[in-house]
Parts: sequence; C-alpha cells; structure tokens
Amino acid sequence: MEMKPWIEGAMLLLMLLGLGGVLFERYRKNKGIGVRVIQFLTVALFLPTVVILALEGILETETVATLLGAIVGYVLSGIGKDEKNSSK
Repeated sequence: MEMKPWIEGAMLLLMLLGLGGVLFERYRKNKGIGVRVIQFLTVALFLPTVVILALEGILETETVATLLGAIVGYVLSGIGKDEKNSSK
C-alpha cells in the first residue's frame, strides 16, 4: 500500500481545516484579519502545497529546501515586532 496518496490527502485536509477554522473563528468573534492570521494562512496553505508538489516530483529537493527555509524565515522574522519592548 502506497503512502503518497494518504499524505497528499492529509495535506489537502490540513489546508481546508486551516482555512475553514480561521474563517469560522473570525466570523464567530466578528473580528478582522490581522498580521498573524495572514502569516498563519500563508503557512497553512503554502506548506502543504510544497509537500504535495515535492511528493509528485514536480519540485526538486533543492527547491523544496529553499522554499521551506523561506517559510521558516518568513514566520520567524516577525516574532519580535508584535511584542512590546520590555526595556523601555
């Protein structure tokens, strides 16, 4: 039994649950979409897409490594910006 269809299905489900969960939560609390929500949606949609394309052989290993590094850099780059500066 091959695992590739199961992994791709799980990635698709992750994408749908991430998007649906954020939209439902934002609608339920009547809130807008902020910077952190955009970052979460980017990761929740982009990361499974990269995994699926890598499993299908469309992306090569060097490209996958570059994209994963870019995702990590994107997410971690804004960590200190939203927190209040405690030294003041």
